Formats: sequence, C-alpha cells, structure tokens
Amino acid sequence: MSNKVAGVVVLYNPETKVLKNICTYIPYLDKLFIIDNSDEASASITSHFHSIIPKQLDYIAFKENKGIATALNAAAVRAAQEGYDWILMMDQDSKFSEGQLDQLISLALRTTSDKVGIIASQYIENPANLTKPKVEEVYTAITSGSLLNLKAYKQVGSFRDDLFIDFVDHDYCLRLKLQGFKILVLNDVKLLHNLGNLTSHNLFGRIICTSNHNYLRRYYITRNRLEILKLYKRNFPEYLRTEKNKNLLEIVKVILLEKDKFRKLKSFLLGYLDFKRRRFGKYDY
Repeated sequence: MSNKVAGVVVLYNPETKVLKNICTYIPYLDKLFIIDNSDEASASITSHFHSIIPKQLDYIAFKENKGIATALNAAAVRAAQEGYDWILMMDQDSKFSEGQLDQLISLALRTTSDKVGIIASQYIENPANLTKPKVEEVYTAITSGSLLNLKAYKQVGSFRDDLFIDFVDHDYCLRLKLQGFKILVLNDVKLLHNLGNLTSHNLFGRIICTSNHNYLRRYYITRNRLEILKLYKRNFPEYLRTEKNKNLLEIVKVILLEKDKFRKLKSFLLGYLDFKRRRFGKYDY
C-alpha cells in the first residue's frame, strides 16, 4: 500500500491491553500517531511501542489531559503535512477483528468523490450484535474506527478544542455535512468499542440498556449536546429531534437505573448552566 493512510490513537492512562488493540489495525497503516493525554507517560507501555509494533511511529506525550479534540488535531495536522490522504482515528479501548479494517481502507482508496468526508465502521459492544452489511449515509459517526479525509479536514478546519470530549465527533460530522461532505458507515465492518459501561435492565417487561457514564462525562455530554443542538437546529431538524429525545431518556435512565444518581443529576444541571453561561473547555472540578 502506498503512503496514503495514517492513523492516530489517543491514550489516557492506558492499560497494557492497548498494545493488543493497536496490533489489530497497525498492519494496515503506513504510520501511527500515538497521542498520550496522560499526566504521566506509562514507561511500561511506551517502552514496548517500537519493539512490539514494527511500524513508523510518532509518539507525542502532552503530559496533561488536553481532551480528544486537541489530540486529534495534533495528529491530523501532522498527517496532512506529511502527505497522507486519510487518517484512521482510534480510541485506546477500540479494536478490529481480523480483516475488517482492510475493507474500510479499500473503500476509502476506491472513493473517487472528493465529497466523502468520513468513512466509519459500525461499532458493536457485543460481537454477536450483527447488522446487515451495507454502506449507509448518516448524520454523525463516532470518531473511533473512522477514516477522516484529510482534504476535507483542510477545508472544514479543526475539531473544536473547547468541547474537550463528547460531541466532538457530532460537531465535526455536521460541519462536514454543512459544506457538502458525506458521512458514510460501512456496516459490515465491525469495530469492537465500549460506549460507557453498558448494563441491561428489565423494566416493566422491557429490556433497557443504560451506559452508566460517570458524573463528569454526564457534564460534558449535557453541555456539549446542548451546544450542538443550538448550532445546528435549523440545518438538521431530524437530528435535533433525535438528540432531544435521547437527552430526556438519559435523564430518566439515570434516575431509574443507574448508581451515583445525585452527582449525575447535578452534572446534568451544571452542564446546562455552563452551556447557558457559554463556559466551555475542560471542566474545573
């Protein structure tokens, strides 16, 4: 494969299993940017990168948590400067099954349209949860397991650093769509990825799943979701309705099904208040 596809994985206090995850996609990449948001780099992990992964690596340690957006921007800018066409974005806890990523990259390299901004995989938290294979155009896709067209990145601009985490991906996808780019999901490519800590509950005879995000994530999800809804409500009314319903449903789930209810409900309120006060960036807690 020619020098067309780079990758980035964002670390935050990683466990050693991140090395196994990286090995599921590194064979398909020409270069991997490793962005470490940890306050202190893990010597036991970083010392193994070059010996275990026989590829060109660029390890960047921020020595503080600057958020997902800043990390993605650091890698995307460098990849574009070095002449790559696409960059694969990965979370540290995400991985592919054997042969899956090859399909995603093949589609990207076969794409002749300049108006494909992102080609994403279908994430699953249970490998048995399969969906019918197809290519689907969507409003948004999660960053992990997605290929970003770096020509589109140059045109649309950077990920929003002030969102820090959560809805960084939604904002970027909707900005891409506003400028005429498509967001595609290749549903037969499965990304193994955990969104929160999913648990299932039997409520009045129905099985309800809840994410169990901690109170800090609840703050970012609330604040940033409200910001995205404010920015794009006129352009994407269907997306607006879906996310409004999700917001209400998540509050109900926290009240009925999750632990640490008080701190999480307080975070919903703090997120709303900071959105109204236009206070973004990293939450000072």
